[in-house]
Amino acid sequence: MKKLRMHYCSKKQMSESFLTAAFLSVSGGLQDMYTYISRGHVFANAQTGNIVLLSQHIFAGNWADVMRYLMPVLSFMFGVAAATEIRQHFQNIGRIHWRQIVILIEMSMLFLVGFLPGKMDLVANAFVSFSCAMQVQTFRKVDSYAFASTMCIGNIRSEWKHSVPIVSHIIARFCTKLFIILESLFYLHLEQVLAVF
Repeated sequence: MKKLRMHYCSKKQMSESFLTAAFLSVSGGLQDMYTYISRGHVFANAQTGNIVLLSQHIFAGNWADVMRYLMPVLSFMFGVAAATEIRQHFQNIGRIHWRQIVILIEMSMLFLVGFLPGKMDLVANAFVSFSCAMQVQTFRKVDSYAFASTMCIGNIRSEWKHSVPIVSHIIARFCTKLFIILESLFYLHLEQVLAVF
């Protein structure tokens, strides 16, 4: 309990703590899973997936499903804009932190989505994508490292970036040894061919 208390009483923003990041990551994953499984196979966070599916339906001429994938992408863009505006307008107020305002809006929207019937999947997916965008725009760092709370691809990229020098060294050594082996085999084979003539 003492460690937990120290963690919350640190001089850093609580929004940059590992515990907050863990809760937000679980939340982002659950939102994506919810919309994909329960709300018509649409992604709440993975907008690249929605754009791919949108393009597929456009090129197939399946116009009925175009809006199903376009709406979350547009809602995501509006969510980023909304979080930016909230930060600009409420960053300097004293009683409540602007990130808490974003969380309250997100919680309210997700609570409302829970009561929307299946025939309102388009609206539900728009609300979830909007709230996911607000979350990813608002919570961008963990202990001053870049972090995406609703998707893992940016986190994988950030971690892999630190591993690249090690992996590059291993690959370079492997390629050098492979080249030596292939060169030896080439000259051995060349000698056999020349021996025939």
